Amino acid sequence: MPDRITEHLDEDGRRFVIRAPAEADADDLLEASHHQFILTHWEELAAASLTGYRQAGRGVLVVGEATPPRNRALRHGFMIHRLAYAPQDVLAPAQELPPLRWLLDQLDRYDPNQTVLLLFTTEDDSHAYAVEGEPPPPDALRFVQASNN
Repeated sequence: MPDRITEHLDEDGRRFVIRAPAEADADDLLEASHHQFILTHWEELAAASLTGYRQAGRGVLVVGEATPPRNRALRHGFMIHRLAYAPQDVLAPAQELPPLRWLLDQLDRYDPNQTVLLLFTTEDDSHAYAVEGEPPPPDALRFVQASNN
């Protein structure tokens, strides 16, 4: 399946390459918010993905976008995201969804030490990405572990 590729440099000059399925409908605002989330939380996403791979094998990091809080004062202050790691065998039965077909194809050839496979989900929609960024996942994991000590 063909990819749509976007490259970013963050404010620290770190390079990110984000691939998505070419045939996916590109909602520019939604995709831009996903890209910003990836850049802002790269170390945590890369660390979680590599940890999931080491524990369960090839898979996808699922970023669940939760409903905003009911309190009006908090509603626009932040978004809630939940992370879960879905191993390849769990994803196979749901391959009728176009983003999952693309991700399953990526699973066969990605290097978990270089690439993070992400699936952003809401109740209504899902968007798939394969991301390579700086630092690579093993270095991001060391960084996250050190900052948690």
